[in-house]
Amino acid sequence: MLEQGPTEQRIIKQCMRARKPFPKSIQNAPRLFMGLELYWDAFWDLSTCRPAGMGAGPIPWSVIRDYAVTFELDQDQEEELYHHIRVMDNAFLEHHAKKES
Repeated sequence: MLEQGPTEQRIIKQCMRARKPFPKSIQNAPRLFMGLELYWDAFWDLSTCRPAGMGAGPIPWSVIRDYAVTFELDQDQEEELYHHIRVMDNAFLEHHAKKES
């Protein structure tokens, strides 16, 4: 399970002290199912390997492959890694594009 960052922890404590409800963004925060941490952590590690340029670019396939080899993932895990990274990366790029327009 993911833990809240320092900002969210501070907000939660303030709400609890003031006996106020948590903000909707915290109440409705997505939950990460057990076993998916591998892909979440990999996404943020691999995000540092984006090509530099005019805007955010996709995470290269070769970098995902290198990650799988480095962490000795089997073929099924590697296919899952590629799938999950692509889905998260597409969502990230769409969000980034909306922010820039």
